[in-house]
Amino acid sequence: MTRLSSRLIRTMLCVAMAVGAMAFGRARAEDVVLLASTVPGYMPGMVISSANRLSVPEGASVSLLFQSGDMLRLRGPFEGTLGQPQPGAASATAAMVADMFRMRGVDATVIGATRSTSLVRPRNTLEDVKVDPQRSATYCVEPATTVWITRPAALGTNEADAYALRRKGSNRMLSWPPGAERIEWPGDVTIEDGSQFEVATGGVTQATLTFRELSSTPMSGLARIADGLILGCHEQFDAELKRFSRSVAGPEVWITTDHGRRPAYHAGEPIVLTVMANMDGYLYCVAADRDGSDRPIFPAGAADGAQMRGSVALSIPGRRQPAGLTAVPGLARVRCWLADRDVTPQLPRALLGPPSTRFPDQLAGGLDDLFANINGTRIVADAVTVRTE
Repeated sequence: MTRLSSRLIRTMLCVAMAVGAMAFGRARAEDVVLLASTVPGYMPGMVISSANRLSVPEGASVSLLFQSGDMLRLRGPFEGTLGQPQPGAASATAAMVADMFRMRGVDATVIGATRSTSLVRPRNTLEDVKVDPQRSATYCVEPATTVWITRPAALGTNEADAYALRRKGSNRMLSWPPGAERIEWPGDVTIEDGSQFEVATGGVTQATLTFRELSSTPMSGLARIADGLILGCHEQFDAELKRFSRSVAGPEVWITTDHGRRPAYHAGEPIVLTVMANMDGYLYCVAADRDGSDRPIFPAGAADGAQMRGSVALSIPGRRQPAGLTAVPGLARVRCWLADRDVTPQLPRALLGPPSTRFPDQLAGGLDDLFANINGTRIVADAVTVRTE
């Protein structure tokens, strides 16, 4: 039998998948929701269309939630769009999308359901929706949804303080009975997909309320979260997305420098670090020299201690940690550990000491084992190697 070249095999696979997609209907790209990220500037809840360009640096990752409820993790380096068929279309599955990315040399993994997903079950229906008449927002509704208007925090008793719904030149006055924390949406004011209402008091608009109708097609809780966020209903779905992300994505931490992930510096040059986590956690970073000695970098007296917000870039030096690193001969690498709970009380005092204070010999070199032996927490690590010329 004639042996086929790897390039020819890849070509045949691409053709086979394309033919399979055509058999199920025209390939369709869809919007996706960012579930978790270690890429600066990419926040959970962001909607990424098939035409948006994704830029994922080496070692960083983005986890994506599709409208079907399928999830995919892409790890950099990756530069491109999601213009290929996506899960949720009749033409492709999550596994097929991952295969398409892998054939382009991209590290792509389908995030499957695990036992932990059962601990955080997204809502499958929207029975009650509370709107704040003092804050502009978009709300998702269904035919069976009951919409409530919460009582304004400083509701006056004068006529001039009365609230009204305004749309297309018509006003509908609102009134909260004494002691009532909310009132039901007026039955004579129809809500349709895309409806916008101004809430005004004293002739001044306080907020704009926008309503979107969720798909009537039966869908899972995850698909509902994706659909709601794509429609812009962050008030209702951001918290659910964050809870679910923590359940399935798992903690990740990523480090880079102002000279990239493979930096080279001249002796005496300042080193600027950027650290990203894909979820809230507690961060601990050290600098390691070639002679085996370690020095603390973070928290090391940082404002707010070791606590780190997910998807918010931490700069060292920066606002929270003004002390930074300087390139010196012998500096080998920077390492960071991210824990999903505060493990500061279980760490040696030297690890939390002043920046650039060398650790005792018995601690240096044993940090990986130290963090690995802390029970009751999930801890992940990342490192960058530094070259000084």
